Amino acid sequence: MYEYSTACSAVLVCNDQGKIMHGRNLDFPMWGLLSNLLIHAEFYKGGQKIFNSDLIVGSVFALTGSKQGAFSVNVDTRYAKNFDVDLISVLINNAIPTCWLVQKVLIEETTFDGAVKRLKTTRIGGPVYYIVSGTKPYEGIVI
Repeated sequence: MYEYSTACSAVLVCNDQGKIMHGRNLDFPMWGLLSNLLIHAEFYKGGQKIFNSDLIVGSVFALTGSKQGAFSVNVDTRYAKNFDVDLISVLINNAIPTCWLVQKVLIEETTFDGAVKRLKTTRIGGPVYYIVSGTKPYEGIVI
């Protein structure tokens, strides 16, 4: 799922049979170290699997995840013009850190439409874009 050598982004593809493929890459400067810390994790609640995420060991958030039968999502950073303003927005403007929102959406939302609505309407503390794919042909969006 990860490829570290180019710009951070994702791709949504729907083939002629309607199958959706959602892939992403990361461009962290420490890609060599981070690639050795990557795991595939399954998250459970009440004995039921609620989502999958490929993440860096020790992180407390999701950059990418999928909820079987519902949607997949990833977050990509845009270059911050004013990092201090983004940080302050989390602290005093009741904004949520962008990666924490991805994890909350994976935990709490059960549909593509619900995930899209939440990602579109929640105040976030930083310049990012979210890419979401659903399960139906051509069901995808960049927010």
